[in-house]
Amino acid sequence: MWQAQDMWRRGRALMVAAVGLETVRDRVATTTRVAGWSGAAATAAAAESTTLVAGFEEVVSSLRRVEAVVTDAGDERASLDRWGPPDADVLAELDARVAGALRQTVVDPGGSPRAERPDDGVAVDAADVLDAVLRARLAADRDSLREVERDLAAEVDRSFLGGVFTDADAGLAETRDRLAALEATLAVLALPGRRLVHYEQGPHRTTVAVAVGAVGSAGRVAVFVPGAGTTVGGDLAERDAETARIVADAGRRADSAIAGITWLGYEAPAWNAELVDPARSVAGLGPARAGAAALADALRALDLPRHDVDDGPRVSIVAHSYGTVLAAEALRDGGSADAVVLMGSPGWNDPPPDAPAPYVLEVATDPVADLGRFGTDPSELPTATVLATDGAVGHGAYLDEGSVSASNVAAVVAGTEVVRGSRSTDVADVLRFLLRLW
Repeated sequence: MWQAQDMWRRGRALMVAAVGLETVRDRVATTTRVAGWSGAAATAAAAESTTLVAGFEEVVSSLRRVEAVVTDAGDERASLDRWGPPDADVLAELDARVAGALRQTVVDPGGSPRAERPDDGVAVDAADVLDAVLRARLAADRDSLREVERDLAAEVDRSFLGGVFTDADAGLAETRDRLAALEATLAVLALPGRRLVHYEQGPHRTTVAVAVGAVGSAGRVAVFVPGAGTTVGGDLAERDAETARIVADAGRRADSAIAGITWLGYEAPAWNAELVDPARSVAGLGPARAGAAALADALRALDLPRHDVDDGPRVSIVAHSYGTVLAAEALRDGGSADAVVLMGSPGWNDPPPDAPAPYVLEVATDPVADLGRFGTDPSELPTATVLATDGAVGHGAYLDEGSVSASNVAAVVAGTEVVRGSRSTDVADVLRFLLRLW
């Protein structure tokens, strides 16, 4: 299978060939311009020259279109490599899309050229490739899980005490949870502009990430990372709606296209028996460290510049609660971002030196934001920009529709002016200080 470098090399060769033909075309166009030459021969020569020039222009135009598709394909292969090692299905889908895009660049037998670029202006888009492959996998997994559900349900019905002694009841409950997650994902994917850019059946839960908008061509991308207690089956629809509102609000402010990703690509810690499991507890770093690599891969993929622009999109991490812990781990794991928004953070855990200074939203009545469990309370950092949260109450209101805090998040994503808040000391801050003294 070809690599990104293969396509970039071929793209450069096509560009050189096009430039060479343009030089020949220009010379042909001037060959009949001889002072004093007139008559039938001159007229015939001029007509022939015009025909030749038109032919050269057609070939040059085709070369330019093919060069654009080939170079774009290299960009998208490089992007796919950063999303994670692409498997055979992903590479086959990419190959098919590149072949289709190339077919759209040729000249019809009648002589009329096809569109400069297929579809929305990008020959091949990594997010589209991932979406096609991951949707197919999700559908196949749903069919398999339905069979498992039927078998386990039958076993529970047959078993003494409903399968308690065979764990069939627990298996049935987990299977139904996973099916609910898949159905919730499909419902969100049915909305306009959604793409599935991450999908995995984790050890305990289903993880997904859904993009809204054209991630491959957007100038700015928001990556929303929710916190503890978030599940695909129970929360994806609401979290996706919050991401969509951020994208829409930022889009009204920005001078470039905006896209967003709802990142439920990790097994967020749950408020249940997992609390006593060090590897899975919300009180520990286990879930964040387990999920950091996938988020870091996504951030690296988004940061990859295209061949036709100076830089990649401006990426903003928008993290809430335990999601801020995951964000810090992902940045330490090699991910990168241009802006970081921390909402109700239980501590900004030693991010790398090149991490951007955070924007911090902390509601006075949010108990989680004052825990400092995972490092410094980010609102206390001298480099932090504290944003206003007027009117918000509690830990879960930061992205409420129409709120000051949600407007501030959109402003950060758009790169426009924010409404600053004040650094204040509340009761929780005092208690934490006294506990440190103790």
